[in-house]
Amino acid sequence: MPEISITPHHIAFFGLEVGASVVMGSFVVLLLVILCVLINLRVRRFQEKPTGIQNLIELAVESVYQFSKNKVGHNADFCAPMVLTLMTFIAAATLVELFGLPPATEDLSCTLALGFTTFLLVNVTALREFGLLRRIRRMASPAFFVLPIRMMTDLVAPVSMALRLFINVMVGGIVMKLIYSAIPLVLPAAVSVYFNLIHVAIQTFVFGLLTLNYTMEATE
Repeated sequence: MPEISITPHHIAFFGLEVGASVVMGSFVVLLLVILCVLINLRVRRFQEKPTGIQNLIELAVESVYQFSKNKVGHNADFCAPMVLTLMTFIAAATLVELFGLPPATEDLSCTLALGFTTFLLVNVTALREFGLLRRIRRMASPAFFVLPIRMMTDLVAPVSMALRLFINVMVGGIVMKLIYSAIPLVLPAAVSVYFNLIHVAIQTFVFGLLTLNYTMEATE
């Protein structure tokens, strides 16, 4: 039977015990930074009529921007880049499982960090929109006694997002391990297409959607 553990795995790194998610997360960030540098060099040669990779880049950026604009209006200029960054990291940090590497999102500390980033994005956007005093007055509407409830809701939302992402990624890994142990041929390859591609795409989209929904609620 495959062994399942919710505690983070550790690896030896220059004599230190470091969480596997920290190493994988840093590795993914490094790859994404290199990719961004290469894309930036390519952007300088973009043509008015897009072709090839330019089509894909413009499609991704424009899709996230329009989706953000439909949710948060003029705040999309501020939110869309952050949402695209979060979604790109989640997808990349989870898809490394295709290469037999442990996904960073399989560690609760990683997903909690992503949830905290969402919390910062929501509240910074609201403060930019209304300022501190008006933000507090809105949270205390229609009566002051709802302020603690609204504050608790703001704190719980990113934690629930983190737990949701962590559990879904972990369950996907558990299901794949069970399938590999029960039916080692043919079926695992077909199922892995779902869990490693479609399932990851769904989780990435939902995380971005929830981020924009919470931002919309804070700024509507």
